[in-house]
Amino acid sequence: MALTLTDLSRDPWLLPEVDALIGANMPAFMGWESPGNWRWHGMYKHYPAHQLCLVDGDGRLVAAANGLPVRWDGTAASLPSGSDEILVEAVDHGPPDHPDAVCMLSVSIDSAHRAAGLAERLLTEVRRRAAEHGPRGVIIPVRPTRKPRYPLIPIEEYAAWRRPDGRCFDPWLRTHLELGARQLGIAERSLVIRQPTVRWEEVIGHPLPGPGDYPLPGALVPLRVTEDGYGTYAEPNVWVHHPADRTP
Repeated sequence: MALTLTDLSRDPWLLPEVDALIGANMPAFMGWESPGNWRWHGMYKHYPAHQLCLVDGDGRLVAAANGLPVRWDGTAASLPSGSDEILVEAVDHGPPDHPDAVCMLSVSIDSAHRAAGLAERLLTEVRRRAAEHGPRGVIIPVRPTRKPRYPLIPIEEYAAWRRPDGRCFDPWLRTHLELGARQLGIAERSLVIRQPTVRWEEVIGHPLPGPGDYPLPGALVPLRVTEDGYGTYAEPNVWVHHPADRTP
């Protein structure tokens, strides 16, 4: 199937489809209020050329990659705390004068096309563009796709798991590493969502009667409920770095 690569600067009418595709790939609570989520549409507005889209012959969106240019000195120590900080800085303060890298925050594939190598195609394109827009390459706070099955395992341990053949255990993290990325570190609180306990109860489907850590469907770590009647989900991610692709 022939697909066309475009972006929101050229085809802004795709924006609602991009939102819908991201939502279909995430638990519903991942779209709730967080410092970064409040600014997600600001990313579309200020950096439309970095919102890549693959559309089929009928113009339907089948894959999208969302990102923006950032300043980064190339060291693990200088990485932001995660996606919330990236979006707050980029939207509130505007594009950096001299970006060093591109940060990708989301790669979403339509469920009917997940075995077609579209994520790899988008990542390769981002690396190619980074040679011009971000010479230090691409940084990504990766959300490991299989981590929700192991919410009690610290993410540092999970990210180090390997299959018997030596390949990375997590499929999405494995995709990055086998494309040439290197793991830089952990974003312990990449995205933080704090909401009243009653709202979390609607998601979980049963009462949360007291303080403690509770399993949350689709989450990478448990939900932390405190005595003030709020629950906080602090999602950890795995920072990876892809070098820019300077292949002619």
